[in-house]
Amino acid sequence: MAKMNTNGNAYTIIYASVMVIIVAFLLAFVASALKPTQDANVALDTKKQILSSLNIRDLDNAAAEAKYNEVITSGELDSPTLTANVDGEEKLVIAVKGAGLWGPLWGWISVNKDGETVYGTFFNHESETAGLGARIKEQWFQDLFKGKKIYQDGQVALGVYKQGKAPATLSTDCYVDAVTGATLTSNGVNDMIQKCLSDNQSAIEAFKN
Repeated sequence: MAKMNTNGNAYTIIYASVMVIIVAFLLAFVASALKPTQDANVALDTKKQILSSLNIRDLDNAAAEAKYNEVITSGELDSPTLTANVDGEEKLVIAVKGAGLWGPLWGWISVNKDGETVYGTFFNHESETAGLGARIKEQWFQDLFKGKKIYQDGQVALGVYKQGKAPATLSTDCYVDAVTGATLTSNGVNDMIQKCLSDNQSAIEAFKN
């Protein structure tokens, strides 16, 4: 039986094809084996984000899982709204999604039982500029929303404006100052908040009542 010419094109093509198939199989196997762990990590991170919007932060993984199960009373991770009970007080948690300067924005806004004021927030991003737009995920910015009013004259008014640029008719209780040097990202947060709160206004009313 004639030996294959290992220096020929046919051998090279066959060898490369076999290696590609083997590597693809191994990658698929590893991805499949790791998927449950990856999914669990994503779910845990989402739970921590929701807890952060309820002003519950800096928990380790086990404590975060336990706390989430303790305080969340209804809703799934992919639900537009969830309800929670924090220290005996009911809260409504609303998922928000939007677009920043370079990519998606998302987060959560928790609302007090009065249906009028913000209890807490959490915002995150995919690719905003470090030191500028990326600062929306920092706690100091998110804490600015605590106690802010959601409505003015029956309309969703909560927003983010560059210092000195908020509408003159808008109460200072209804907005926070934008991140300095990150106007477009801040505008994205503003649009995200107003759209998602408007879309869930009926849910807020039902929760309030």
